[in-house]
Amino acid sequence: MNVSETVWRQWGWCKAENINITSCMWLTADRILFGTDNSIIMMVENGELRQNCIFRATEVTEMSLKKVEAETEEGDKTSTSSKQDTTSESTDFIEESYPVTCFVNFAKGFAFACGPGYVHMFEKETPHNWRKRNLFRISKKSYKHTRENPMWSPLDAIQHITIDPSQETLLITTLRKQLYYVKLFGQHMIQNPEIAFTELGPAMHYGRINSLSMCAWKPIFMTSGEQDKSIRIWNYMTDDVEMIKLYQEEIHCVSLHPTGLFSIVGFSDKLRFMVVLIDDFEVMREFPIRNCKQAKFSTNGHLFAAVNGQVVQVFSSVSFQNVFNLKGHNGRITSLAWSANDLTLVSCGTEGAVYEWSMSSGQRVGEVILKTNQFKACAVNSIGKTTYGVGTDGEIKEIGSNTIRRNIGLIGCALDTIVLSRSDMMLFITGGEGGVTSVQLPLLDKAIFNEFHMHNKKVTSIALAYDDQTLVSVAEDASICIWRLTNADGKAIALDKDFAHSKEILISKKDLQEKINSINLLSTRMSELETEHTYQLRQAEATQAEKLKEVHEGYCAAIEELKEKNENMESEHTHEIGMIQQDIAKLRSGHERTLQGLEADFNIRLISEYDRYQSLEDKTARMRKDYEQRLEELAESKRHALREMNNMFETRLEEKDLLLQELQEQADMEKREHETIKSSIEEDADREIIEIKTAYEAQLKEEKDANVRLKGETGLMKKKLISANKEIDEFKHQVTQLKAEHKQFQKVISTLERDVADLKKEISERDNTIQDKEKRIYELKRKKQELEKYKFVLNFKITELKNQNLKLVS
Repeated sequence: MNVSETVWRQWGWCKAENINITSCMWLTADRILFGTDNSIIMMVENGELRQNCIFRATEVTEMSLKKVEAETEEGDKTSTSSKQDTTSESTDFIEESYPVTCFVNFAKGFAFACGPGYVHMFEKETPHNWRKRNLFRISKKSYKHTRENPMWSPLDAIQHITIDPSQETLLITTLRKQLYYVKLFGQHMIQNPEIAFTELGPAMHYGRINSLSMCAWKPIFMTSGEQDKSIRIWNYMTDDVEMIKLYQEEIHCVSLHPTGLFSIVGFSDKLRFMVVLIDDFEVMREFPIRNCKQAKFSTNGHLFAAVNGQVVQVFSSVSFQNVFNLKGHNGRITSLAWSANDLTLVSCGTEGAVYEWSMSSGQRVGEVILKTNQFKACAVNSIGKTTYGVGTDGEIKEIGSNTIRRNIGLIGCALDTIVLSRSDMMLFITGGEGGVTSVQLPLLDKAIFNEFHMHNKKVTSIALAYDDQTLVSVAEDASICIWRLTNADGKAIALDKDFAHSKEILISKKDLQEKINSINLLSTRMSELETEHTYQLRQAEATQAEKLKEVHEGYCAAIEELKEKNENMESEHTHEIGMIQQDIAKLRSGHERTLQGLEADFNIRLISEYDRYQSLEDKTARMRKDYEQRLEELAESKRHALREMNNMFETRLEEKDLLLQELQEQADMEKREHETIKSSIEEDADREIIEIKTAYEAQLKEEKDANVRLKGETGLMKKKLISANKEIDEFKHQVTQLKAEHKQFQKVISTLERDVADLKKEISERDNTIQDKEKRIYELKRKKQELEKYKFVLNFKITELKNQNLKLVS
């Protein structure tokens, strides 16, 4: 599409078979390169599909847009231009095809993705030629973080490609939560055409992170992935991953010992107690607990609790003895929390129960049941007297002495996790879509809190560091967020001045002995290589000295020979220059004669074109005169029609006025007659009254009847008067209608006047069009003259080159 007068219009009309285009880009200002879902690259130039520029993305090594004929050899790896359609071409290749995606163009070339984790980079050599420089691929070494047996996975499909502003680094993304980069230019790129991508940053989980555990002695924490089935140990001081271990079984929960040297992991088949070595986990003890969703070491690490169905089992970390079996829950147990002195264990479940267990007797010492809420997590203070719980009702519950002391709403949605600092002064809660909330303690009737957002999906777990200065949160979107707590002075627990993180690690005696043996073997090998290298260096120096002497003698002889050849070539060059000057003089005289002939020819053509122009100008003048005459006739006919319509409507209006006057006179006459009748009736009535007064009372009734009869006649006369008034109103309405018709005819007259103005405007536009055509004729004439001159120059050059060619051949 292109913009024409603020409107998007289609640019070019490409005729091709039905193809699925997966990516496209602007190669140059007038060329578009696009890829299809069957590994085909095509090009559109100036809105037209170039049938001779169709390439197979996985095989092309050079794209030359000047090449027209296709190369048909199957084994050739140069650019394959073809005039066949994509349907017939795809049948020639049996191997699996991949879509071409993520086209990106930059000043030095372009790149695109095609194949299992492949990125093809082409370098620009000329404005019409690109050559394949390197092939980048996600290395199988990086697959060790996601699987034990490296193989192609749809998760490694490249989604986006970008290049930094300095055009030195290429960055890609895949469906995994990982970035990869590679250097575009360098000496190593020339030596090795296929280059592996490097992971940018630590190797992240992909899929949901379902568990998190913090270490007390070391600045590390452990996470487990539900989809990638991996356990990873991270260092929150360096923001890097220290160890990655992959498993075949599903992992449900992890817990790290306070020393950081041991861990418990809940697999789908068993619960395993492991030793954390320098680069591996070694199973030390297994417990027959299937699908353990919750497991946690005590604060001091001598005990650990694990959920087995609806029972909480407490084991010793030293003897691995099952110390207690805590029964009481009727639903799924969602969280475990130890007090700082390890004398109290708190558990909560989906049935709405929060239980407090004594670790000295194994008995339940406190309980709170709220069936309207499903508890998701709980936290207990250092002395084990106060418990905080969160659940689906979105409220914080402060529990103590078997009762709910406070029930405070927070962010208006379900709450998922909770963690309390060791100083009992900071409380952190998560809920909603990735929010982390800091709540001020102690709790008041209305909670004071600050909410922070970083994750895109629900937070699955949070944990505080031993010094209460770092908070770690993990979520379902495989993201890990490390929060540095500010304004924590006075709220964080005070540590000893001599406190320092432990740096010790465990290594098995067998591994240590193997590494010592390997070091000794490598030292011996190193000394042997040094001796061998010294001997080889001496031999190479002697050999190179002899070769250098031979080369020096050869160069001296070659220099003398080249001097003789140079003298011979100078004499030949002088002779050739004399011959060329003679040829130039001959060509110059022939050129002048040809130029004079062309000038005479062009003068004749110019006179004929001028005559043709005069005839066209006369024709244009006649057409203009004809159009003006027709316009005047049309205007005169419209004026005559307008006068006739005015006369007709004025005549009709006079007739209506006369009719209106007659009706008015008739109404006045009727009104006068009515007044006369009324006055005579009144006189007769007065006379009769006088006569009745003088008459005797016996005739009074008869006179009253006569009076009633006269009143009835008066009513009839009034009705006649009302009907006469109605007729007058109707005549007035007819007059109003006639006036409206008159206004309408006035509008028709104005419309006709506008038509006359439009016709005049059209005549002016046609005059402008005639002027534009005359300008175009003049420009074409001038362009023709320039092309004739250019043709003459080209003919002269061709003749000169032919003469030179003949001389060279002779």
